[in-house]
Amino acid sequence: MHRSPSELTESGRAQSKHTTGSLGIAISEAVEVAAQAPDTNYSLGSVLNHVLLHQTVIGQEALAQMEMAGEYPDTVVACVGGGSNFGGLAFPFLRRVLRDGVQTRFIAAEPAACPTLTRGRVTPTTSATPPG
Repeated sequence: MHRSPSELTESGRAQSKHTTGSLGIAISEAVEVAAQAPDTNYSLGSVLNHVLLHQTVIGQEALAQMEMAGEYPDTVVACVGGGSNFGGLAFPFLRRVLRDGVQTRFIAAEPAACPTLTRGRVTPTTSATPPG
């Protein structure tokens, strides 16, 4: 495992000014490494549908642990970004809400440094003309 950006890839060296890195830089480096190795493939780890399914294992484990403790949460809090972490944790509990009528509150938490839900920019895809 290496810190990103690294000096091990062209894309990492090109982004060396970004000392804190980013998911985009890390993905660029991983794709570069995978593309150069004939026995390696790369599967994106966030923002795609299959990732949500994979992340649901976390929610299923959390639900099982709560059941082992003889408890059930009033509130489920999970981080949001691309949505797979939140959905993965929340969906198994949401299934109980929908199927069994359990009362559970879901809270999406986001980083203050890049708040896409509470302060993100909305770009309309269509324009509407007001009546009149």
